[in-house]
Amino acid sequence: MLEKLGFDISGVGAFLTTKIWMLQRTFNWQLLMPHDFGGIVGILVSQYCQDVEFGDYSITEIASLRHGAFERFYAGIQTIDVVTLTFLAPIDNSVTDYFHAWYNKMISEEGFYSPKQEYRRDIYAVLYDRTGIESAKFKLKGAFPISRIPKIRAAYGEEDVLRLSFSLRVDDIEMSSLIGSIREGVTNLLSPVYNQAKGMLGIVEE
Repeated sequence: MLEKLGFDISGVGAFLTTKIWMLQRTFNWQLLMPHDFGGIVGILVSQYCQDVEFGDYSITEIASLRHGAFERFYAGIQTIDVVTLTFLAPIDNSVTDYFHAWYNKMISEEGFYSPKQEYRRDIYAVLYDRTGIESAKFKLKGAFPISRIPKIRAAYGEEDVLRLSFSLRVDDIEMSSLIGSIREGVTNLLSPVYNQAKGMLGIVEE
């Protein structure tokens, strides 16, 4: 989509400059689940995912520290809300079995919790542009399910495909971008040339 900028660079009343919008669509994404739980491979479970929802993850409060006659503020603890994944229910029940086996890694048959490093896993949600190039990747670090069985609503009247929603907790969410990494690399490569050009033109930044 092309759109005129709305101001005249030439100064003669001719709007010759346009900008190009390249927008991300929601259908071009992929979820990558942890490798194996209960003998079920994560990549097979991932293909049934229809909806991924996470955020907001934000600093919920500001703490203050008295310093002499002044009061200094600093950020509080970042909190991350629940991540929700919604899957289509396959006939072989593999999605429910996968999360059931994952949850069982957390709590033993005697009811004791296992160390967190034994059951937390990383999940990846990847967005692609229309050419198939990765535009953004979200790493859901230290994820684990907070329920063994999903909330299920079965009704004859709807006759729709059964969907299963699972809630997970995560330690942190990291975002990266292949395109952003390339952009940063090009910028770093051109920075010396840019700085040299500023010096030749006598431009001094304060």
